[in-house]
Amino acid sequence: MVAVIYGGYKGLQGLEKLAGLSRVADLYRRHHRRSAEMAYDTATRLQGLLIKSCQFLGTRADILPPQYVEVLSQLHDRVPSRQASEMVGVIESELKRPCRQLFAEFDERPLASASLAQVHRARLHDGRDVAVKVQYPEIAGLVDIDLANLRFFVNILARIERNFDLRLILREVSKYVRLELDFEHEAENAERIRDNMSQRSDVIVPRVLRELSTKKVLVMEYVDGVKVTDVGGLAAAGIDKQDVARLLSDVFCHQILIDGFFHADPHPGNIMVQPGPRLVLVDFGLAKDFPPGFAVGVAQLTGAIIAQDKKAIADAFAALGFRTKSGDSDSLLVLGEAFLGQAVREGKSYADRELMETFEAELAEALRANPIVEAPSDLLLVVRVMGLLSGIGKQLDSRVDPMGVILPFLAGGSTSEG
Repeated sequence: MVAVIYGGYKGLQGLEKLAGLSRVADLYRRHHRRSAEMAYDTATRLQGLLIKSCQFLGTRADILPPQYVEVLSQLHDRVPSRQASEMVGVIESELKRPCRQLFAEFDERPLASASLAQVHRARLHDGRDVAVKVQYPEIAGLVDIDLANLRFFVNILARIERNFDLRLILREVSKYVRLELDFEHEAENAERIRDNMSQRSDVIVPRVLRELSTKKVLVMEYVDGVKVTDVGGLAAAGIDKQDVARLLSDVFCHQILIDGFFHADPHPGNIMVQPGPRLVLVDFGLAKDFPPGFAVGVAQLTGAIIAQDKKAIADAFAALGFRTKSGDSDSLLVLGEAFLGQAVREGKSYADRELMETFEAELAEALRANPIVEAPSDLLLVVRVMGLLSGIGKQLDSRVDPMGVILPFLAGGSTSEG
């Protein structure tokens, strides 16, 4: 899959130099579609981390061609599901009781199926409706195989394309994906974010039922809502998509800049909306707790970028643990622009392909001249969250002014009623 997709793009790039972009534009569109469908087919066949990677790509409507988003977004909550009997077997093995004793009703049709688990709706004997998340039996072994395969391809890519060294990111993926396989850890994350959001009337985090949860089974109260990128569904429910975009930005600024602990996987399958609007957040397998002082450092960096204070930007990057080969700050200033600066100045709530291509070229040139030799892994998940939210913002056609959302948090407040 990697060879066919990569080889196809390199061939088209060569043809573009000879014939011009206008003559190969249709060929690019067809290759985008074929590549996305090939990635989808391969991911659904092999499952595991490949699905997770394609879920991320399927969110990036801000920078990827629409063919990728259209095809790969199906993986957010519509991965081909497993037989209910297989999932019931996991539940009974984990909770040591027959399913009929645990639940008065258990819907064999999954509500959602994703990369590591699928979710079924059920009803307890006391009448409460719950969502039962069940881990696929063999997924831990598949993840180990996937990590080894990804490591192989990432090492090759780092040699062929010097501007795409993803080894630091892969190390972080290796660390966090194993935490996602521990549903007790996810339950702790959910309870912590629920507590952090408890003073806000515009955020719902379903309650975990600890007595029915283990490392491979997670039971939470059932909460319904419209998928955050379902623009038609939002309109039918009388929900303004601009209000949703504004609330989404506000909630994640709150988590990152105030709480220092945030939901790190906000793809569309993990966010629903109720009238109000109110956000319903689910799936907390990937969450990040900043080390002491790091949230303050991120806030200082954000403020420096907004103020366009070059010395303050360099100092903030240094305080967060960034180091360049020469010690100069030129590369860090370009990174600051890519991180937030241009979007804030232009009032854009999401990146676009032209903006990203410009900054990729500028950043690559800066890094060649003065490479960044040390970077804090804690910031990688923030960048990932920004990418996911940028993709959702594009799908919502967001008109939110980033500065208007961020500034109150830098002053220590929130823009919501909460």
